[in-house]
Amino acid sequence: MRNLFIPILMALILPFSGQSQVCIVNVSPQDTTICPGDSVGIVGYAAIVATGQNFDFDLGALPPGWSATGGQTWGTPCGAGINGTPYYWASTSGSGVPTVGSPAFDVSCGGFVNFDMVYSVQGGAAPCEGPDLANEGVSLQYSTNGGATWTTIVYYSPGGFELPIMPNTSGSVASGATTYTTWNSFSVPIPQAAMTTGTMFRWTQFNSSGTCCDNWGLDNIEIFGGPCNTATINWDNGLSNTNYFWTTPTQDTAFVAMVYDTLGNYMCSSDTIHIDVMEPTLTWNLTDTLFAFCPTDSLPAEVTSFNNAIAPYGVTWSTGATSNPTLLGTNGNLQDLITYTVEITDGCGYVYNDTIMMLVNQTLAIDTMLAYDATACDPTGAASAFISGITSTGGQPFYNWSGPGNTGQFSIDGTAITDIPPGWYYFTVVDDVCEVVDSIYIDVENPPIADLSPLTSNGCGPVPVSFTNNSSNTVTYLWNFGDGSPTTTDVNTSHSFESSSMVTLIAYDESGCADTAYANVVVEPCGCTDPVALNFNPNATFDDGSCSYPFPTAAAPNVFTPNDDNKNDLFYLDATNAGDIHLIILNRWGNVIFDETGPNPAWDGTASNGMMVEEGTYFYKYTVNGLASNIDPIEGHGFVQLIKSN
Repeated sequence: MRNLFIPILMALILPFSGQSQVCIVNVSPQDTTICPGDSVGIVGYAAIVATGQNFDFDLGALPPGWSATGGQTWGTPCGAGINGTPYYWASTSGSGVPTVGSPAFDVSCGGFVNFDMVYSVQGGAAPCEGPDLANEGVSLQYSTNGGATWTTIVYYSPGGFELPIMPNTSGSVASGATTYTTWNSFSVPIPQAAMTTGTMFRWTQFNSSGTCCDNWGLDNIEIFGGPCNTATINWDNGLSNTNYFWTTPTQDTAFVAMVYDTLGNYMCSSDTIHIDVMEPTLTWNLTDTLFAFCPTDSLPAEVTSFNNAIAPYGVTWSTGATSNPTLLGTNGNLQDLITYTVEITDGCGYVYNDTIMMLVNQTLAIDTMLAYDATACDPTGAASAFISGITSTGGQPFYNWSGPGNTGQFSIDGTAITDIPPGWYYFTVVDDVCEVVDSIYIDVENPPIADLSPLTSNGCGPVPVSFTNNSSNTVTYLWNFGDGSPTTTDVNTSHSFESSSMVTLIAYDESGCADTAYANVVVEPCGCTDPVALNFNPNATFDDGSCSYPFPTAAAPNVFTPNDDNKNDLFYLDATNAGDIHLIILNRWGNVIFDETGPNPAWDGTASNGMMVEEGTYFYKYTVNGLASNIDPIEGHGFVQLIKSN
């Protein structure tokens, strides 16, 4: 169930008390049609307000007390107004923001602001070029502090609809005519916050595209409001003293609002509001039968001419598609009768069903294709096709052979093709209603096939390789080793390679037709590949195990002075050709006070607790590993004198 509120206002205004006051009643929605189960909010606005607050521009100028800014014209620059008299015309905001403002009114009891307004059509000639961007519309605003600040009541978008405020965007929302590009009458309830004894109103356009553009007009402004004289609304359905109620009609219903003053005196009534409940009465058009002449056809189908129901309309085809129109395909059969269904829904959720038939009838066919194989080295192949079921109004059907492959060199118009090499060939026939394509393969009669093993070999030079000839349908051979050495015609052969080579075997049949096979021999540059070795070969890609390494050496000082003078502050080994070094320092009682392993550990004279040790003699021992694992480490020990003074 939906709850509907349609803000389209209808006003009935009756004068009384010597024409000094009027009774106003507005009811929304106006006559409308709803779906079953929908709830409708009926809202009435009533007021007993002062008269004499009607303003227009018939004299070609602003009414007394009113103000205007921006480009402005008083007349009929873009055609007749709504009642044929002069109107206000905003030429552009290029020379200031176009604004029409009222003096202050006492609207403390509420009421309505009524006026006529029009936008020019976007794209017209100046000064009749209308707004199109989202922020180029007109805002109706009020001020309760003498114009110091303004609050938007409603924003009229160039797209032809209302918004609560001007959007913070400049995208296009209008192209050509909209609901606002003809004169319209608007009736806007005065908001609660605007109900004061000194409220001003203004119509203003904050943005435009330049001095050429975005013009609009205003006329017949009515401020229906004034000091409080309470009005109440009674309804002809029995509800009293309320200005709104919700109803869920199950059948067509009508309502009238009746206005009374505080003394219970009848003042005025609204016109009758009709609420009609929609029935499932949708009508539409759909073609009964589609005719397909090929199993690859896709034919358009569309449900059209929706009438007698509430939009929007939905269409769901049995293919799963929800687009309208849609494409309906065949099932790939040459002859077929396919039934498609379509489910149609209207805005009330009523569901309707219809069907459409597709008759598929293809007569065009390629009955037979004949292939004649080619010899291995000569284009002696051929192919032909036999066709039936041609539909023609007198012209010649289109026949074409192409190949070999999708990008082959042959394209022959006809039912036969001759003198062709091996490969796939494609035959196409097109008559007046359909196209059929088929293919056939032209093979080779006992072709020579060259084959050898091994296909790849590698090693340190020289690389000896023995080749085995596995060719078939061949009688003579030619070997080329690719290294400049003489060729050979042996069936099988051997060769020793000093450099990488591509070996070629050409095998011939009795007619001299040949095939070729290839093998790769890679001769690796061998040597020592370790950069730290004495015999490192930077050109070697394969290590032959020949690396040799220098032996490590080590020497230790006999005294050092860790006194932070940046001279001899650390004790460490003077080592060469060394990998890791393990250094241990012991005091005279044999306690280890330093023990580290690394590229070259250094002792700064502190113990493991971080405290500087006493002056004296300390024992050290070390192990120095070589640059390779196959180099024996060297070991050593001795004494070092630690002196703190300079």
